[in-house]
Amino acid sequence: MKLVLCLSALLAMSSAVDQICRKMSPCGADCYSTCDNPCNCDLTAEGAVPFPMYGGKCQEPGFCESEFLDLQDCIEEGGPSCPRKMVSMNDLLDSYSKYDFRIDVRSVEEWNEGHAEMSISTPGLAKNPANNYLDLIEGKEDAKILVYCKSGGRAFEAARHLLKYGFNNIHSFYHGGFPNFEARVTEVSEQDKKNHPHKNLCYITGGSDICPSPLPRSHVSSAEDIMSLGENVKLVDVRPLSYKESFDNAARAPANKNRALKKFLKTVDEGVDTLVTFCEEGIFAFMGAKKLMKLGWTGPIYFYDNGGYRDLKKLFMEE
Repeated sequence: MKLVLCLSALLAMSSAVDQICRKMSPCGADCYSTCDNPCNCDLTAEGAVPFPMYGGKCQEPGFCESEFLDLQDCIEEGGPSCPRKMVSMNDLLDSYSKYDFRIDVRSVEEWNEGHAEMSISTPGLAKNPANNYLDLIEGKEDAKILVYCKSGGRAFEAARHLLKYGFNNIHSFYHGGFPNFEARVTEVSEQDKKNHPHKNLCYITGGSDICPSPLPRSHVSSAEDIMSLGENVKLVDVRPLSYKESFDNAARAPANKNRALKKFLKTVDEGVDTLVTFCEEGIFAFMGAKKLMKLGWTGPIYFYDNGGYRDLKKLFMEE
């Protein structure tokens, strides 16, 4: 049994490495070379990878062997070895729900004590190379990724491991970690009684009695991903009626029209068990989903976020 599991893990890692290696390098190497050199590119006479990719940019030969800036230097000055952005608490409050993926590098024990639902657990990434986690992060090299831990230090080290492997849009949260940003997001949301819960909070808690479930575009690769969320899924277009084009089988219920939302709930087919709201970018989708819950919908409900009708149209046309 152990041999089978080991072989499966090796095959999965090989597939992930091959996926990265198939990418074309703009840096003059014979493959997509990075500091961790997952593709075994040709080396220079000195043993260095020629013009490696790091942070989405072509670096000079020898860059990977040079001294990288530390956490404080990256916060204060920045430089080519730093993550794309060093994220403060205020930055996080503005952008937490806008990332494609959120990576939590705390230990398993810390994760079990509490974590954000819309996050990926990669314990040990601060000490180990990114290729140890390909089963979790493969295919996300170009995605906008937030990395966090408990206080900022491990997140920074993990961010560098991702950058060395070939990830290019890494944002490192340095102003604390999960426990305090969860508390801050909750506090800000609860203080805003009119709009509570905020979208950031729903990305942390996931679907709940007050939160619809986030369904970000980055987590959806096919129409089947959406239609398999329930036994009978209904798409709900919550854009203003001035948007004429929509799906033939989607309900129209503008998020800014309570009367239309109430009418939809009265007329929705009894067999429908799951709703997915969508708009143009996600703001109205979230608003509409929250209102439908307040008006009495008790089944699973998702809001399509960081994308909208045009993105969904492409997915459904591919079916």
